[in-house]
Amino acid sequence: MSARPPSVVAERAVRYLVDLGRPASSVRLAHEVLSLSVADEQQATRVLVAAFADDPRLAYGAGAWRYVAPEPSRPAEAAEPDIAFVLVLGERAAAHASFAITAVAASRRRGAAIIAACGGDLASLAPATELKAQLRAIVDGAKVVLHAPPAGLAALERWIEDPLVEPLPLPLFARRRLGRPALHTLEEIAAALGLSVRIDDDPLLRIELLPLCFDALRKPGETWSEMAATCHAGGSGLPWPRYAFSRDDLRALPPVPGTYRFYDLDSKLLYVGKSNNLKRRLAAWFGDDAPRGARGRAIVEAVHHFEVKPSGSELEALLREAAQIRRDLPARNVQREVHARNDRAARLRSILILEPAESPWVLRAWLIREGQLLDSVPLGRRGGGLRRIERVLRDEFFDPREGPRSGRARPVDVELVARWLAEHRDKAVAFDPTHLKTADDVVLRLRWFLERGALQDPEGSPILPR
Repeated sequence: MSARPPSVVAERAVRYLVDLGRPASSVRLAHEVLSLSVADEQQATRVLVAAFADDPRLAYGAGAWRYVAPEPSRPAEAAEPDIAFVLVLGERAAAHASFAITAVAASRRRGAAIIAACGGDLASLAPATELKAQLRAIVDGAKVVLHAPPAGLAALERWIEDPLVEPLPLPLFARRRLGRPALHTLEEIAAALGLSVRIDDDPLLRIELLPLCFDALRKPGETWSEMAATCHAGGSGLPWPRYAFSRDDLRALPPVPGTYRFYDLDSKLLYVGKSNNLKRRLAAWFGDDAPRGARGRAIVEAVHHFEVKPSGSELEALLREAAQIRRDLPARNVQREVHARNDRAARLRSILILEPAESPWVLRAWLIREGQLLDSVPLGRRGGGLRRIERVLRDEFFDPREGPRSGRARPVDVELVARWLAEHRDKAVAFDPTHLKTADDVVLRLRWFLERGALQDPEGSPILPR
């Protein structure tokens, strides 16, 4: 049964007694809070008992009413965050080859219940876009327990295009907790813990072993911070006194898409990166207990200060990062040449892309033609931005004269755009505006999207590049 709400009369009585600073008789209290003149104390008490509705803050005794201050409520115990268990399988084709993921599996546990799971062989799921999205959702906001071979964490982060925030490496946890330096595989950890289990080749069945090993290694009541300290005991922390920023600066970052730039003490550009969530990405870079490879350690040890620039759009962050790396040649970025595929480029010679936009906008439209980004226009729910798009459509897509003339036009990496579209089929839609008859028809379609706030076509199907 829910608590009974306090009466208005009781609130008046509480304020009066608090201001008075001492108990008061029923006759006096009835006069002050009810404007009622009653000469008999018993009669006045009966009237007030009914009016106060058993309010626990008001107590009557020894011929007077007293204010009883409520006991301070005890803070509720914080619920343990969800735990995501992630298993990475893979191999190196040769001694000096890069690590290649062959299979992944993950599960998310809330309390004692598994609330989500995914997994499979990447070769059988190519391009594995759906599996990648499921894995991102499972790890998002959860504490991560990871089992991966050497270089598996870096390969996983490259594959999902997002870093894991301070994952707890299960093999390292087992070695530190059990004092046995030779524990690496799940089989070895399970055997050392005395767990009688069958190791299956199916990654979705193997992932069930991770929670069993983790729970066997964890001490009763042990916090996540204590387990992380066990893993990294004796490890070198970050050089916070040398940084020009603090942990509070990282916590204040916005959780939005954008780009970031790392500089050394002499303000030389070290590294340019992008993220769909700047706050989470920078927290992963500068987590005290975050595992890092040699390249990552070298970067965080050389950084002095950083800059972030929200983009309001995931695609804008991707294009901006690529442009800045090509232009500024940061010292620590690995320069990778993106090899274009002619079939993709052909499909994007004339394209209009819609993706969710930052508030107060609803959508952002990208207009690309013949390798030129003609404009990027945020759209409001009431149609703000449509006139600007209409002008570009008339001048660049439906006018028979050739050659882009938009003052905002700039070259765009069509291959990057094509890859982004392939990876974000659930977030963005794209179509060739010239497949419609006029610019007015395109604007009508955009209005349809804005009215519904859904990235689907009028027939209810996602619009994808063909």
